[in-house]
Amino acid sequence: MINKFIQFNIFLKILVFMLEFLAIGIFLYVVFLPFYPTIKYNIKYKNQNIEIEKNENKSSEENNNDADNDTQISESIRKRTEEILNRLPESEYAVSPNRVIIPKIGVNAPIVESESAEYGLSRGAWRLPESSTPDKGGNTIVTGHRFKYLPPHNLTFYLFHKLEKGDKISIIWNKEKLFYKIREIKIVEANDLSILNPTEEPIITLFTCHPIYSTKQRLVVIGELMKE
Repeated sequence: MINKFIQFNIFLKILVFMLEFLAIGIFLYVVFLPFYPTIKYNIKYKNQNIEIEKNENKSSEENNNDADNDTQISESIRKRTEEILNRLPESEYAVSPNRVIIPKIGVNAPIVESESAEYGLSRGAWRLPESSTPDKGGNTIVTGHRFKYLPPHNLTFYLFHKLEKGDKISIIWNKEKLFYKIREIKIVEANDLSILNPTEEPIITLFTCHPIYSTKQRLVVIGELMKE
């Protein structure tokens, strides 16, 4: 009887220890996970982006006699897009073969076609059904969550605040690769519907919640189609 009591006490102590360990793990996960995309950006993308910007600036200087050079597609952005696409497993395309890729901040998300925003955003980026599509020109509007606790983080627009005018956006649509150059970044109120207005020129409008963890405003990034 005494042995059973001792064994039971040992079992309880082990169980309590495991539960405490689990609780600490969950706490650390909840506290530190929001910082993961920023840490990953600083380690993986920041230096890489600096090097690519140097190469693009060098290319631009060598071709400064071309007035439209800044809107033409550089070889570096093509290469980075191809590298990202080549790393995708087949299962990724089951959600959607159409994708939005922003190499600078590690975004690589399927563009989901659905009448339901909740469904689309739970699986990647969501194209607003009332907006245009890249193959038709006009204003293609895509939105994504700013942050999600569950990975993968490449589906979110967490690092949108790191984007600058001139940065590049790659869109895969119906197996065609289209490239956009960011020309405008702005913050609007959540009830501001002006970003949904149709346009004659082919542009991509991406938006997400702002600030992080709030739906009060929208951080909007607008890109113009680059020339072949």
